[in-house]
Amino acid sequence: MFHGARWLLIVLVIGTYLLSFSVNLIPSLKHPDSILHIYNLIVSILFTVVLLIITKLGSKKTIFFSLVGIIAGVLVYLLQQFEDILINNVLLDTIASIQYPLYILFITPIFGVNLFFNLDYGVFSLVLAIFYCLILGLTIYFFHHYSRRKIGG
Repeated sequence: MFHGARWLLIVLVIGTYLLSFSVNLIPSLKHPDSILHIYNLIVSILFTVVLLIITKLGSKKTIFFSLVGIIAGVLVYLLQQFEDILINNVLLDTIASIQYPLYILFITPIFGVNLFFNLDYGVFSLVLAIFYCLILGLTIYFFHHYSRRKIGG
């Protein structure tokens, strides 16, 4: 892939992330009290498609992003499961406060897909951890595929 297309994909990922984030922020914070609309779904699918396309670059940044996405999804799910226990424990309450930025950064942009599932935020976060595992696996595959190709000539 030539250099200009690489930058175009990076700009496309950032742009679709910001669009999806801004459209899904309020519904993801207010779910299940808010209503998801078709435009929430469309921007989420657009972002996921662009994210799947960028895995072909095999970038270390995409590997890092997907690893943090996996951690975010699993951590949000686990902390949501232990929410009743966390209320009175200061240490666990501090750990629970970590989940909010992770949820907003990694779950919110894809939250429009929850229009199909209507899951609570914890279970949906776990589903997205699986999605981020897919992103990680594809990125590692393309990373090794293209690095062997460069070495082999």
